[in-house]
Amino acid sequence: MKKVVSILSICFVFSMFQSCYVMKKSNEFFGIETSTHNTLYLIDISGSMEGIDEGSIKDQVMRQVGNEAGNQVSNVIGGKIGSILGKQVTKQATKLGAVKRKLIPAIKGLPDGKKFAVFAYENQVTKQSTEFRVSSNMSRTSANIFVENLKASGGTNTLGGLLEALSFNQVQEIVLMSDGLPNGGPEAVLEEIRKVNTNNIIIHTIAFGEDADHNFMRTLAQENNGVFVTSKM
Repeated sequence: MKKVVSILSICFVFSMFQSCYVMKKSNEFFGIETSTHNTLYLIDISGSMEGIDEGSIKDQVMRQVGNEAGNQVSNVIGGKIGSILGKQVTKQATKLGAVKRKLIPAIKGLPDGKKFAVFAYENQVTKQSTEFRVSSNMSRTSANIFVENLKASGGTNTLGGLLEALSFNQVQEIVLMSDGLPNGGPEAVLEEIRKVNTNNIIIHTIAFGEDADHNFMRTLAQENNGVFVTSKM
């Protein structure tokens, strides 16, 4: 009986992680409000995003619960099934898991007709689409499936991600989220963006976690008419 209760409790925790954000709609992403511009979400999925969530107090609590629940799943159920379920619960407690819990509601909340795109970057850039999508039930669902399936690995090629984003046809606004120091150093990125962003495309920046270079992210936003925020809200 005790084992059954433990399993039910763990399943409840897992459902909290999943359903709370999958069903929710939001008009902002880490405090950056949805605009009428053509928006490209540029998400850092480098290996460090697999680390523990260092974001808001709420997310830190969720991370602790998720870690404990993940361990309990493995211990209570045991075997391959327990190991798989444990990993599913624990992965929700990572920094990338926290980003998904914010970005998926933001995409679900996009008004019909708005143009948007989602890119993810590490050493390489992965594009959810090769052109802007017009927001609809179908396009929002497709984008959120892409986000939900993102996995963390590789380095932090922020410049590569930004250059791909800036060259995307019809882009008016970029929302950059990163948790680390960009490859090649921050000044090299800033210098290149000063040269390339001749169309005055807005770049908002979200510094995620303690390891993010806040000075770099703040400067990048300030120089490109954007808003700088941190994930610790």
